[in-house]
Amino acid sequence: MNKLKYLAMLLFAAVCACGAFAADGKFPVEGQMLVGVNYWGSKSGVHMWRADEWDEVAIEKDIASLAAVGVEAMRVFPTWSEFQPLIRERKYLGAPALVMREGGDEEIFDPLWLDPGAVARFEKFCEISERHNVKLMVSLVTGWMSGRLFAPRIVENLNPITDPEAVMWEGRFARAFVRRMKGQKAIIAWDLGNECNCMGEAESRAQAWMWLNTISSAIRMEDSSRPVISGMHSQTSDGYGAQRGNFNKWTLQMQGELLDVMTPHPYPASFRIEANRGPFNSFRNALHPTSQCLFYSAVSGKPAFPQELGSLGPRMSPEWMAAKGMRQQMFTCWAHGFGAYLWWCAFDQLHLGYPPFNSNAMERELGILRADADRTPKPEAMTIKEFRAFRDSLPFKALPSRRMDGVCIVSEREEFYHQTFGALMLSKAAGFDLEFAAADSREIPESSFYIISSGKGWETYGQKMWETLMERARRGATVLVSRGADAGYSNWLDFTGLEQTLYHKGRNVSFEFGGRKMSVRDSHTAEQKPVDCEVVAKDSTGNVVVSVKKLGKGKVIAVNFALEKCIIEQEGEVVDNGFSNELWRIYSFAAREAGVKRLVTKDDPRLILTEHPRSDGSCLVVAVNTHDTPVEAQVKVAGTIGKVWNGTLKDGVLSIRENDGCIFEVTPNGK
Repeated sequence: MNKLKYLAMLLFAAVCACGAFAADGKFPVEGQMLVGVNYWGSKSGVHMWRADEWDEVAIEKDIASLAAVGVEAMRVFPTWSEFQPLIRERKYLGAPALVMREGGDEEIFDPLWLDPGAVARFEKFCEISERHNVKLMVSLVTGWMSGRLFAPRIVENLNPITDPEAVMWEGRFARAFVRRMKGQKAIIAWDLGNECNCMGEAESRAQAWMWLNTISSAIRMEDSSRPVISGMHSQTSDGYGAQRGNFNKWTLQMQGELLDVMTPHPYPASFRIEANRGPFNSFRNALHPTSQCLFYSAVSGKPAFPQELGSLGPRMSPEWMAAKGMRQQMFTCWAHGFGAYLWWCAFDQLHLGYPPFNSNAMERELGILRADADRTPKPEAMTIKEFRAFRDSLPFKALPSRRMDGVCIVSEREEFYHQTFGALMLSKAAGFDLEFAAADSREIPESSFYIISSGKGWETYGQKMWETLMERARRGATVLVSRGADAGYSNWLDFTGLEQTLYHKGRNVSFEFGGRKMSVRDSHTAEQKPVDCEVVAKDSTGNVVVSVKKLGKGKVIAVNFALEKCIIEQEGEVVDNGFSNELWRIYSFAAREAGVKRLVTKDDPRLILTEHPRSDGSCLVVAVNTHDTPVEAQVKVAGTIGKVWNGTLKDGVLSIRENDGCIFEVTPNGK
């Protein structure tokens, strides 16, 4: 890298120094989304902390290059095996004795001992990061990385999650590391570790809770000033249901009990049916990170941000597509108030040549910069730089909270992510915004509009939630309930006005709604006859599909199939590729019945709108175009339009480039 280019990067980093950080340094801050990456050194990757691999000059250039493309925060990984390199001395017949440093004869008596050289290297790393105004989230117990376990010899062959000795050493490691590094100004959060639920299997939720409590308590024992964030992935809402499989042991409820911030890792992997039904720059993938964050927050009761995300490299998305997908995701996450957006990862790892990178092709080409001498930016890097420059150019520092039009209930008795994601996509296509709320563990927010998404069994919801919402309907609320699979609801006839016969037989449901033909498939058949309701739509056999019943001062809208799950799980063009199946129109109908009023309305279902009221009575509107082509969308604005950023709005036509966001001011009529 030539000297002139290096100085130019330093200048850009200095100009961006104002960033999105709160004045008091707290993290996260709603409306002030940090943009950044997960970082391993460009030269040595996971081996970067080793004495013979440490290259301070290379790391300085790494961080300068990242700062130059707008990176303001990094998640970093003090590899467990490098910072706590301990073994057990063995005596007669292999009996364990004193603790020793691996690779030497030094006996260790300090329970909080860490390798002094590795500690010094991390301190230097923090100094470099602070010099370039890059903030750090430290992933403490980095024992799992990219498909390989990195554990010290002293816990070799022990389950890191459940074995008491292994958990003891992890707790000591976390406590020792935080004690030594808590004075580093660059650090803004402590992460438990990297996807630690992959290090070993928990046999029960109690074991998972014990591990979480040990590590989080060790951190807080040394530093209570910074948030403790999860670092986990594949967390479940099934907190009060059956314990099935390893990931089902790590519930969002216990995470919310013990931690400060949730951290989903939303990738469009081929095994994730919710995110692999379209290209990375599609409508679905624009909302994928947002949906996981809203789901995690609803169940845990804590804020969330996408801590790891990406396109999984050119095997799934070319670089130009990844950059466009990233751009629309950043706008969408920012509009929903998340504290950070961290891409995986900083540099390509094609050159490392050791496990797991020499065997796992998915892990090699995920950087925003190439690992060459010039740290050449990819299109994804330039997208971060562009978004950061746009955000910092705005005349306001924080985006106000978005307006909520209704509440969608999230079951805590079964895994409910697909229903949450489906409800989000349907509401966005229909042009309104939902708050997501846990069904059991906290009070359900007051609203005039509720959505009860279909579950799969008798125990999806407790009686208290069901009766609470029916009582709110009697007081004037509109409740939309979709019934699919074997989902069970009490007093169905009284609340919906439908007499039902349910049996286990798959069925195709073809019907007309609003003059448009629609079709879905459900795993069960529910024959429904109207007794005390208005029929809005019937299928080809005459069976009721959509109905409305007046209940007190409000109403109950019933949908006779698993509407939200269909959007996520069924094959075909359900939401993307032209919206040939326009199921979102049922949500639009329900919103009209509920009296939802928006300042800005639109016809294009793939235009995502959020409204952000300000204290002076005006409103900021964020619009995200999820098409892969520029749009000139027809919109209706109930007010006076003020400034417009990153697009144009004239004579009711909103122009935005492909996979991009726009923001504009509206003063409502009468203000």
